Amino acid sequence: MPTEPLNAARLPGYIARARRALWPGLTLAVLRALAIAPCPLILKHIIDHEVPTSDARGVLLWSSLFAGLMGVHYLGSILGARQLAQALARLMVELRSRIFFRLQFLSFSYLDRQKTDRLVSKYTSDTQAIEALLSAILNQLLPAVLYSLTILTVLAVINWRLATAFLVTLPVWAFAKWLFFARLQRSDQAAQIAEAKLTGTANEFISALRLVRSLGGEKHLERVLFDRSGDFARSRADHSWMSAGFASFSYVGAQTIAALIVGGGALLAIRGHMTPGTLVAFLAALPMILAPVQSAIGLRAPWFAAQESYKKVKELIDSPYVEDWHGARREQRLSGDLVFDRVGFSYPGTDHPAIRNFSFTIRPGETVALVGPPGAGKTTLTNLLLGLYAPTTGQIVIDGVPQREWDMRWIRRQLAVVTPESIMLSGTIEENIRFARSEATDAEVRTAARLAQADDFIQRLPHGYLTLVGEHGVALTAEQRQYLAIARAALRDAPILILDEATSALDSESAGPVQLALERLAAGRTVITLAHRLSAVKKASRIVLLDGGNIIDEGDYAALTARHEKRRESANPDVSLG
Repeated sequence: MPTEPLNAARLPGYIARARRALWPGLTLAVLRALAIAPCPLILKHIIDHEVPTSDARGVLLWSSLFAGLMGVHYLGSILGARQLAQALARLMVELRSRIFFRLQFLSFSYLDRQKTDRLVSKYTSDTQAIEALLSAILNQLLPAVLYSLTILTVLAVINWRLATAFLVTLPVWAFAKWLFFARLQRSDQAAQIAEAKLTGTANEFISALRLVRSLGGEKHLERVLFDRSGDFARSRADHSWMSAGFASFSYVGAQTIAALIVGGGALLAIRGHMTPGTLVAFLAALPMILAPVQSAIGLRAPWFAAQESYKKVKELIDSPYVEDWHGARREQRLSGDLVFDRVGFSYPGTDHPAIRNFSFTIRPGETVALVGPPGAGKTTLTNLLLGLYAPTTGQIVIDGVPQREWDMRWIRRQLAVVTPESIMLSGTIEENIRFARSEATDAEVRTAARLAQADDFIQRLPHGYLTLVGEHGVALTAEQRQYLAIARAALRDAPILILDEATSALDSESAGPVQLALERLAAGRTVITLAHRLSAVKKASRIVLLDGGNIIDEGDYAALTARHEKRRESANPDVSLG
């Protein structure tokens, strides 16, 4: 596997496995809890000893000690929060890196079935939900638990009877809350499922309004949406009722415990088993003892969100749908000899073959054109050559070696591809060209741009090679983006060049200069050109006509046009060659 799986099945396990990175911050959390542990004792001493003796100096001294411990606690809180924030940031960087790294190895048969926004959500929103929960647990819940334990220990030393009452009532309340919490969780999950169904149905129907109106299906869709909306409304109502009940139960339970402790402490004080200072200490400590439960209530929604997010992230990182390439062979450089040996391929989830028993040989340095209508199999063949998909039957042989024996990531670096989309990344022109070979020097970048005839227009820009192209290259014209795509291919200096309808998005005036740049780039390389029409590939040394994944004819431009004319005269044309 290219990356290790997430060994922890659930989020708590992931937190436990990350304890080494979190240890410095956790240590400070323990220290700040210990700093406030003596505070109830200080309050008890002031009430029981300094107040009866009217010792103002003693009150001032013990109050100063109390303030000093609060200062130590505050300093520990700040430093601990900083340590934990840095540790969590490193954990999330590592988790996002694992997600993106995994994406590089997932097969396109899997990725084709995924929505881009859902993949992006796993990288951003889901990791943020996990980080938010971990931050809340480590900065709020864990310190609250530590405070509660240390304070309870001190209170047990002061008065074991009343401390025992705490220890008896708290577990009962916590267990009742746990049962309520489980029901609330199921209610929340049901509401999320109902919302997802409603959103999906509404999105599908709204995006198909033209079809709905054309077929007069408004009433049917209204009924479906009404039912979905009703399910969602009922689930939300149940969840809202459950949430309100949970909050009320938490509040009433906390106040009941407070009343029991105050009442029990007052009776012990009346009978002489407890001093007034001890009762004050217990009353002051009560909020800290109940704090973990209150913190847990506040973490209810983040907990559900983070658990679901962790499940999504784990599903992606542990996905078994990885590219089935295990070869390791590399050479100094490919010669460009390519053989398609009885290759067949069907896209996952379909029964219709995109390529059927395709056999074809491309010699080193040869310029071959694959021509056919959309769906003929041209792009599929190049995707198979790039290893984005594996042949269903047959094999591809590269320089005399079966494709499966090559390191496919290295093979891809031996190919340069120019497509009509000319995809640009946000950044400068220089960065977009250098993306083809990150270690290239500035001089090599400029040489590639000159070869692609892009240097002239780049130099005329206000910031030259440092000009920002904008998202998807919106700051550039289609022609300029195409020149940069050619420059990127030139910088790659690959022995095999794939030109996928490289000028189809340009008008006739722009296509001419771009075509000249492509011809300069193609010199001395094995070139595979994809086109819809025969007239676009007149200079190819060999042209293959495809239809339905099959070769229907082959030859140079003159031979194919001659045969086409004969077929047209017989009123039986196979392909519109243009």
